[in-house]
Amino acid sequence: MNRNKQISSPNRHVIAAFTFATLLPLVYYIPPWLEHKVTDNHFFVTALSLAIIVPVVSYIAIPFLIKSFEILNEKRL
Repeated sequence: MNRNKQISSPNRHVIAAFTFATLLPLVYYIPPWLEHKVTDNHFFVTALSLAIIVPVVSYIAIPFLIKSFEILNEKRL
């Protein structure tokens, strides 16, 4: 395998669309679940929701997208 070829990352529009598709269910389901299970205080529900959603997107979803893109590019080369 030739290691000299540079693998590019997904374009910004792909990352933005993927982020939107990832955030939509998280924002739709996590706050009501927290409100039902943890507290009715809107501020705490919002803060806890953000504390869950941001790391999931930042450390799981986006790296998964980039790794998937790299694997697809390797197969194409």
